[in-house]
Amino acid sequence: MPFKLQRFIWPAVFLLLGSIAAYYGCSAESHAVQEQMIGYPNSDLKAHSLRPWLLGLLCFLPFITSLAYSLSGTLDRYTMRQFLTAFSICFGALFSLMMLEDLQDNVSDFKESSDAAALMAKHYLVKLPSLIVFILPYSLMLSLLWCLGKMSRSQEIVSMIQTGRGVTRIVAPLIGFGVLAAVICIIFNYHWAPYADGQERTILQAAKGDITAEANNVAYQNHSNTRQWFVGSFPYRHSDGAPLEDISITEIDEDNHIIRRIHASTATWSRQDKTWTLVNPVIYDLTVSPMPTIKKLEEPMITKWKETPWQIIKPGLKPPYLGIPGLNSWLANHQEHPLSDKRSYLTHWHYRFAQPFICLITILLAAPLGIVFTRRGIGGGIAVAIFLCAGMIFCSTVFPTLGESGHLSPFWAAWATNILFTCVALVLFYRRMTGQPIYQAVMNFLASER
Repeated sequence: MPFKLQRFIWPAVFLLLGSIAAYYGCSAESHAVQEQMIGYPNSDLKAHSLRPWLLGLLCFLPFITSLAYSLSGTLDRYTMRQFLTAFSICFGALFSLMMLEDLQDNVSDFKESSDAAALMAKHYLVKLPSLIVFILPYSLMLSLLWCLGKMSRSQEIVSMIQTGRGVTRIVAPLIGFGVLAAVICIIFNYHWAPYADGQERTILQAAKGDITAEANNVAYQNHSNTRQWFVGSFPYRHSDGAPLEDISITEIDEDNHIIRRIHASTATWSRQDKTWTLVNPVIYDLTVSPMPTIKKLEEPMITKWKETPWQIIKPGLKPPYLGIPGLNSWLANHQEHPLSDKRSYLTHWHYRFAQPFICLITILLAAPLGIVFTRRGIGGGIAVAIFLCAGMIFCSTVFPTLGESGHLSPFWAAWATNILFTCVALVLFYRRMTGQPIYQAVMNFLASER
C-alpha cells in the first residue's frame, strides 16, 4: 500500500467506529428526548433536539482529529506525537486517581448491591462526562509543560525556530488540540455532565433501596394561575410512577380568591390516562362561610389535572444539575416564579458555555511557560503555571458566586475568568515571542511590590 494511503488507515477505522457508535448512541438519545417531552411538554424542544446531533458529533471527533493529523506536516505530526504521549500519561494518571478515590468512597455501597459489577459499570458510565470535564484542563496544563519542556531541553524548539517557524506556528497544533478539548467539554456541558452530577448519588442509593428525594418543598403554580402545588418530597423515580409525598394543592378562582384546598399524603400521576390519584385526601371547601367545611375521603381522589410531575418539580431543581436544555426550559417557563432565584439559573446558563474555553486558555497559558531558550530549565515556568492555575480555580469559583448573589451580572460572572486569563496568556505569548523573560519578570514585579 502506498505510504500516502497508509496515513488514512486510522481515519477510516475511526470513521467506521464512529458511525456505529453514532447509530446506536443517537437512537438511544432520540428516545430519551421523546421521553423527556412526554413528561415536560413545556420543555425547549429545539434545545433537546440538539442532543442526538451533539452526541453524533462527539462520536465523529476521533475521525476528524485523526484526519487532521494525517493531513498535517511532518513537524506538526512530531509535535503532536510528543504532546499526545505526555497527555495520555497525565490524563490516565489523573483519571486513575479520581476513579480510585471515588471507588474508595463508594466501595461499601457497591458491596451492598446484589450485582456489584453492573452497578459499578452504570455508576462510572454516568459519571464519565463530568469526570472528563473536570480533569481535562489539569491534564492539558501538565502535559503541555512536560512536552514543551522536554523539547526545549533537547533544543528541538530552537531547531524548529531555525527552520523559520515562530513560536505561534510551533504551538499551532497544540492550540488546535485545545479547541478540540473545548468542543468536547461544550458537548458534555450541554446536558450530560450536569446530569451526571445530579444522578451520581441517586444510582448508589437506589441500588441499596434507599428512598431519596430529588427535590424537597417544591412550590409550583400552573400557567392559568388556578392551582398552586406544594410538594414536600419528590422521589427520584417519580418518572416511573413513584408517588409524590406530602401534597398540598390550593385552587384559586378568577378573582384570585382561594376556593378549595386539598391535602394528601401521596399523589401519583398515570402516564396512560394522564390522571392524578390522591391518597388520603382532605378537602377544605373555603367558599362556605363563615367556617369552611372539611371533608375526608376514604377512597383515593382521581382528577384530570393537566400538570405533570416533571412540570411541578422543575422549579425545585438546582441549576448545577441542569444542562442547557433544562436551563432554557426553566428560564422560559419560570421567569416570573416568585420562589426561585433567576440570577443563579442565568449564571449557570452562561457558565455552561464559558467553562469549556478554560481548556483553550490553559493551552495559551502553558505554551509560553513551557518553552525556554536557556539552559536554566522550566522550573520557573512551572512555578508560574501552578500560580496561574490556582488563580483560575479561585476565580472560576468566586465570580460565579458573585453572579448568583447579584453582585455581578450573570454574563460577566461566567466569562470574567476567561477574559482575565486570556489577557494574561496574550501577555505571556508576547513576551515569549519577543524573547523577554517571564519568570524573572514575575519575580522582579513581586520584589518591587514589597
